[in-house]
This record gives sequence, C-alpha cells and structure tokens, in this order.
Amino acid sequence: MLFRNIANSTGSLELQGLEQMVFPEYTEHPTPATVQTNQSEEKGQNKRKGKKTDSSVPKRSKKNDSRRKDGSPDDWAGANNERSPLPAPPRISLRDLMEAETKLVFGDEQDITHKSLASTATQLMCQAAEIGGPPSGPNLSFLPQIDKWLDVALQDANSYYQQKKYATAASRFTAALELCSKGTVFEKPFNADYEDICKVVSFVESRIVACYLRMKRPNPALLHCYRSIQLNPICFQNHLRQAMAYRLLGNPCEAVRGAMIADYIYWLSGGNNRHISKLIKLYWQGLLEAALSMEKNFSVVFTPWSGKPSINIIDKMEEAFRKLHPAFTDYIFTDPRGGHLLPQTTDWSQPSSTKSYFLTLGFRTRNDGDFLHKLLHRRSPTFTGQRSPFTPPSYRDLEMMFEIQGKKILPVLDFIKCTKLSVGFSQGSGIIERLQYASVLGQLNRFREHMHVLQYTLAELAVAPYLQDISPSDTELLLALMADTMDTLEGKRPDQERVWNAMQKVNRQMETFKWKLEETLKAKVYIEDFKIVSSFSQVFLHVL
Repeated sequence: MLFRNIANSTGSLELQGLEQMVFPEYTEHPTPATVQTNQSEEKGQNKRKGKKTDSSVPKRSKKNDSRRKDGSPDDWAGANNERSPLPAPPRISLRDLMEAETKLVFGDEQDITHKSLASTATQLMCQAAEIGGPPSGPNLSFLPQIDKWLDVALQDANSYYQQKKYATAASRFTAALELCSKGTVFEKPFNADYEDICKVVSFVESRIVACYLRMKRPNPALLHCYRSIQLNPICFQNHLRQAMAYRLLGNPCEAVRGAMIADYIYWLSGGNNRHISKLIKLYWQGLLEAALSMEKNFSVVFTPWSGKPSINIIDKMEEAFRKLHPAFTDYIFTDPRGGHLLPQTTDWSQPSSTKSYFLTLGFRTRNDGDFLHKLLHRRSPTFTGQRSPFTPPSYRDLEMMFEIQGKKILPVLDFIKCTKLSVGFSQGSGIIERLQYASVLGQLNRFREHMHVLQYTLAELAVAPYLQDISPSDTELLLALMADTMDTLEGKRPDQERVWNAMQKVNRQMETFKWKLEETLKAKVYIEDFKIVSSFSQVFLHVL
C-alpha cells in the first residue's frame, strides 16, 4: 500500500493550497530515504542514485521529496502498488516498536515497592502515575485511605506479580476486584466520592490487564482494558495497554487509535515530559505503518488540507490517487469531513503547527467500498437487504448481516477512524454500526463476541467527550447510547427497544418505502407503455 502525499515536480497536477507532506524524523530512529520493493531493484536504484538504504541515511530536504518520475515522493512504498508487489520494510523496526511498547506499558512497574501496609494501594497508584507521567485526572495522592482488607489483597497480588507468577497475580487481583464490588474500597465508604472509587477500581482492572499482557493473553486483557477505560477514560496508560492488546490480536487499526488517544490524553492531562510524548508518538507511528502494510483490499493517500475543500479539489485529489494507485481505482472514496492526523505532524500543544489531512481510499473491487456512498449521501442508510421492516429477520438474513457488517463495513470504518480523533456518533462513525452488529451477534447466540463489542463501545463512548466538542443533541444521543448499552450488558429490557435498533427500524421502513415507490413507478411506466402500444396498434389496424 502506498502512503504518499499529492505533489508533482513536473507541474502536471497543481492543487492550490495543497502542501507537500514532510515527515519529521526522530533522532533516535532515522528514517530511510528510499524504500525498495525487492533486492534487485534495491541494488539497481542504489547504483543509479548512489544512496544507502540503511537507517543511517540523513534526512532529506523538501526539494528531494519528489524525485520519482511520476512526481510522487518516495518516502513510503507499499504493498498494494502494481510496481511494488512486495511489502516495503517499515520505517520503524519491530525491535524499536517492542522497546517503546515495553517502556510505555510496563515502565511504571520497576519502582513499585511496599513500605507500609496501610498505604500500599495508594502508593502503587501514585508511583505508577509519577513514573508513567502526570496523574491521570485529579492527583491520586489525595485519595482517601484505602480499606485495609483491599490493601492486603493488593499487596499480596503485587508480590506474586513481582515474582513473575502472573497467573496467580491475576487471580489475586481478581479477588481484590471482587472486594471492590462488595463496597470494600475506602475505610469510610459512606463519605467516598464516586470518581475516587472509579479510579481505584480502574487501577485494579489495569493490574489484571498487565498480568494477562505479560502472559500474552490479549483476549481477557482486552475485556479488562475496556472496563478500566470506562472507569477512568483520562488515564493515558489504559489506552496504551489497549493498543498493545489489539496489536497482539492482529488488529493494528484499533491499536493505532489507542495510541493516538493515549498521546492526546497524555497532553490533555498535563503531561510535559517530552521523552514520554516522543515515545508515544514513535509507538503510534510504528503501529500506523503496520496497519498500512497489512491492508490488501484498498490503498490510501493522505492529503494535507485545512478547511473544507470544494468538489473540484476533491476530484483532483481522486485523480491524483488514480495516477498513484492504478490497481485500486474501481471505487474511490474521499472522506469529506477531513480531520485525519498523523503522528509525524501532530503537536497537541501547538494547534497551529498540527497538520490536518484528508483521506482518500481506493478499492480493488467496487463491492468492497460502495457502501461508503450510502453513508455519505443517505440520511438513514441500511445494508441489511430486508424488504419487510415489521417481520423479524430469518437466521439466513442474520448470517448475511453478520458477514456484511463484520467483514466488510466495520473493518473499513475502523481504518478511517484510526487516524481521526473526533468521529462523532452519527451513521458512519462506527458507533451505531457496531451496536447494530452487536444486536446481530446476540440474535445469533454469539454471546461472547456480543459482550466484547458492547464493552468496546461503552469504552469508546466514555472517552468520547474528552476527544471532541459535543453539541446538546449529540449529548442527548451519547447519554441514550450509554444507557442502552449498559442495560443490554445487564440484560434489562428487550433488545428491540435500543436506540440503535430503533434507528435501524426507521432505516428499513424508509428503504421499504423507497422500494415500493420504485415498484409503483415502474408499474405506471409499464401501463403507460402498454397504452401507447395499444394506441399504435389500433391506428395501424384502422389504416389496414
């Protein structure tokens, strides 16, 4: 897959207002100037250009970013280009990615010690916050006194963790979590603040996550990640652990989004350690490169642009895409909302220097991406294919919906939002589609997957207010979605009464009405044609 800016040194394509993409390089990890597709081409290009391809190549200037004959920069080569059929080596090595991940996810554990029985839990949380960065939200050192039995349970669990007996530690932290569920959190529970309780329970959940990640068991780790984020969404390390779990599961798009949110939350909560910020961005960039290299059905171009582009500009973006990716032009989609971010050009502390991009996707086959047209141009899109909105779907219909939503729609939407901080809650954001997908899983009796999807969505909804400005109407929808999601997890009320199912029902009714209208119009056309033919026949017989 190619990942390039739109630029042309020959001047054959000029997009007014488009800037050349510049990727700042980290001093610890210099970026290769060129990326080759195979050994023979690498040897030939090295001979022609006289360049090295190892990591010691110094950074090039903007002037040299458009040396290729097709006018496109050769910063990144990809797997989905006809000229480069093999995956290009990543700019950030797997070793560097693993080192960054270990420091970010487990770096706060080396200085965790025990001093006094009465302060173990508070000490664990405060030291984790101090080592990893700023306190996530209010200063955790001001928490009330932890209950002594919970303190003993946490100390016992942590002793096993330090001995690297992670399975036993996970069971002991789970026992501590059960104490929390019974109200055993603070010594004075009736005076405890709800947010303080959430911070303590989120911390216990995060320790269980760490145990499972140490054992390379991402599935149970991910479930506890969701809960820790729901309870404390502004703890940046919770999002980093989630990113690691997704990476282990082979889902780089969600891992990219987790790292991006962690970077933003770190800045939002007052983080000013430039080394940690740079490390998070390095991790974010490495995950994004992995996500780009794994996509086989579509290719992507990010175009720097501020403001809302005209239709003419979007057409030129897509025309440039066709020149860069001739094998992915069966269906081309440009996200008209923009707002995509890349780690190399994002500085949260200086919004004026942060570049925003438009994303253009090209698909090998039209059927893989034409649903995006519905999301963009229809107010209430639906993809179920049902004609009768008032009858429950058959098992075959549910299986078809499972295939369409789970393997076609959601993977593309996940990729679109993995570089976008603010995605909203409307159709096309991925939230409504995922909740509708959860309903299908429930009807297919896939209860484990059903629970995971609901927990994931609840975590996304919990962090959403910190990532974007929310209008009053969006606030009302957000609260309704959170309430219905929690009710579904608790088994309250029938699933048909949920907000997302009501929206889907309206969508089906509109689709059915449209279909009936089309059928009626066709019938009228047939009748008119029959009348015309009959008239001509009568005239012809009269003449004879």
